[in-house]
Amino acid sequence: MDFNYLKEIKKIYENCTSLIEIVFVLGNPTCDIDSALSAYILSIGENIKCGTIKLSKKGKPSLNENPTKIFLPVLNIERGTLFYRIDVKYLFDKFSIDEKDFFYINDEIFNSHNLFKYKNYQDKNIKTNLILVDHTILSDDELYLADYVINIYDHHLLTNYPNLYKNLQKMNIKYPTGSCTTLILNDYFYSQKDEDFPVKIISPLLAVSAILVDTKKFDNDFYDNRWVDLDKKIYKYLKKYIKEEYKDIKMKNYFKEIKDIKHDKEKNLALGIGPLLSKDKKTFNWDKFKAVWSSFPVSLYDIEKKYGKQELINNYMKCFEDKNDEEKKNIFYITNSNAQNKQKIFTIFNPIQLPFNKDEIQNEINKYNKKEEFSADIENITNENGKPCGEICNILLPDTYSRKSFEPILKKFICNLKA
Repeated sequence: MDFNYLKEIKKIYENCTSLIEIVFVLGNPTCDIDSALSAYILSIGENIKCGTIKLSKKGKPSLNENPTKIFLPVLNIERGTLFYRIDVKYLFDKFSIDEKDFFYINDEIFNSHNLFKYKNYQDKNIKTNLILVDHTILSDDELYLADYVINIYDHHLLTNYPNLYKNLQKMNIKYPTGSCTTLILNDYFYSQKDEDFPVKIISPLLAVSAILVDTKKFDNDFYDNRWVDLDKKIYKYLKKYIKEEYKDIKMKNYFKEIKDIKHDKEKNLALGIGPLLSKDKKTFNWDKFKAVWSSFPVSLYDIEKKYGKQELINNYMKCFEDKNDEEKKNIFYITNSNAQNKQKIFTIFNPIQLPFNKDEIQNEINKYNKKEEFSADIENITNENGKPCGEICNILLPDTYSRKSFEPILKKFICNLKA
């Protein structure tokens, strides 16, 4: 494309003297395809909406020479670690998006001790705001940003919204929508008219990438769980633009292309245990409990085979360092990954003892999973010296379950346990 979106808005940010407001669009800490594209696409939509980017009648983009407002996408990871997200990196390269042109959460501008001090605007009072995409709750180490949050776009079930954001103006949350990009594309770009999608700024094929992945290309087994009618409406709308741009493309093959690179066993295992645990990790606060949850792009069994189960446990234990026994009891390290026979394996680890037994967790899952088979067991864990170091619960569920759908179930179960 002749118009390089990220580079063009960076020029405005670095050189423009007319700005009075900067809005950062912040994805979630996993920085998966949906999160990264949500930040990218929403910033495009808002920059067009506020006139910072202008479109001619033929859809040709140009910059407003004297904009007063700009929206900038932020990847919620450390600069230099995007390559952990093999599929995101692959898509950026495929569509000629330079990862260096994004903002990252560890950039100096987000340093809590020098927050939003703009070198080019030292003599001006620049208003700063944040939009959260693909998540609703800031992580504990990002709570200093709470007062800047004015808007939220998310597709996860919101069970207990804390009153964190005193300047919040609106929330756009729809569950169980398959992709957060669905909500953004629907609000900013969906139209019954022809020639309305800004194909000269963003490829429609890139725009549907997260939808394809998160809905498993609209697999019927995942309807009303991983996707809903709104996801399909947006996909069908953009498909006509895709066919114009890529006349011979087969969407089934494109979906497989992304899926295969995301779950490439050799590439993922070569990253090491640290990146495998951190690249799709979320932290959930469940009342007095805390869950640290890693989703693996490759099977847990393959990770254990390469690195050993004890090495995994050693890495889980890092979340419990400097905690007393009472604090440790209320923290869980959870993982999920694909298993064989169209199943998912979920594990729940605590270094002392889990607050439930096998029958209790099975009875809870039975409330939601009466038609399909599953299994649950609890095993005692020992360290290299043979000493007890906690318990781990292993749960095999149908592959229709994901972190997004299973997290609310676990939260309710654990928070309702008797003291």
